[in-house]
Amino acid sequence: MSRAIYDVAVVGAGPAGSATAALLAERGLRVVLLDRAGFPRDKACAEYVSPEALRILDRLGVLGSLRAEAALLSGMTVVSHRGTAFTGRFRGSHGFRGYSDVGLGIRRTVLDTRLAHAAVAEGAELRERVLVESVTPEGDGVRELRLRAGGRPARLAARLVVGADGLNSRVARQLRLSRTGRLRRLALVTHATGVDGMGDVGEMHVGRLGYVGLAPVGLGVTNVAVVVDLSRVGAPAPAERWLHALIPKFPSVAQRLRGATFHGPVLAAGPFARHTVRATADRVMLVGDAADFYDPFTGEGVYAALRGAELVGETALAGLADDRLSADALASYDMRRRNEFGRKWTVERIIAWTVGHPLALEHVAGRLARRPGLADLLVGVTGDFVPPREVLRPSFMLRLVW
Repeated sequence: MSRAIYDVAVVGAGPAGSATAALLAERGLRVVLLDRAGFPRDKACAEYVSPEALRILDRLGVLGSLRAEAALLSGMTVVSHRGTAFTGRFRGSHGFRGYSDVGLGIRRTVLDTRLAHAAVAEGAELRERVLVESVTPEGDGVRELRLRAGGRPARLAARLVVGADGLNSRVARQLRLSRTGRLRRLALVTHATGVDGMGDVGEMHVGRLGYVGLAPVGLGVTNVAVVVDLSRVGAPAPAERWLHALIPKFPSVAQRLRGATFHGPVLAAGPFARHTVRATADRVMLVGDAADFYDPFTGEGVYAALRGAELVGETALAGLADDRLSADALASYDMRRRNEFGRKWTVERIIAWTVGHPLALEHVAGRLARRPGLADLLVGVTGDFVPPREVLRPSFMLRLVW
């Protein structure tokens, strides 16, 4: 078998992979973008894009067309298992401003397709319905990828491989870069029309088994995502039957969905809480969910994917220029990721702990309901434009408690 040689092979054409491919291809590099699915394709996702992520979508030239098909989200509402609710708005009184005052609710069938096409427009080669079976080192300064396309084996080589192949990344597993944490949550996601009472905010309804997210995603469609703690539920069932069995466990949501019409398949994702030892190896970088995934409650995925793509692009360009692509040479990417996301990861873990402890959530929800300025600040952090340090300050924590 002959093989083509690329500067960069990107495995996975979700937001992280397509953005990485676009940013590298626009600099004149020979980039191939590989995905096991064909486009358009759906994904199990909350389909929320934060205000600060819109900056990167605009940089990639897709924001205008996405806004035409998306729902505009002004903030987030969280409802405790006892019904205590608070709402935080992106445009709050805290004085911080993001790239936009709104986020987007947008179908992944639309978002992923537009980003993949943006990569192609910049010169990347997109190969759909290609399974990457292995990534192996070669002695001539490249990594070899063994593929299966249309039932036939193939191979290619690249000076750098970017693993953007999601939560259960094959690239990360093969290189022993990933570990599984103790938290075991799984998401079931579908879409519905006619959901009662939907407005211009995303909603998170917390119960004793987990939580349900409701988010408008444009054209009258609502994303319905049920996330459950696998230690608190019975044996899994087929996805559609399981989702409809779980919804009545969240009475306030079940009432809202009584007159709704469900559309499309029920998709599953998880279990969550996989993390990486590091996001680099010799001639390999990880980005997006392949690099880290903790819990979807705060909706971090798309922004982390897009911002991670920018970090990959900046590091990879320097390394490719003089072929300094060893794990040691790429370690600056790991450091930049920690500097960029480290405090946000701390906030995510605090939120996940609070969501998992009903009495703590009830207390915090009550405080935030009475102090909307604090709610705006917290939601601004989840919108990726308020610095996480603002909610990690002792003064903020004390105001939640006292």
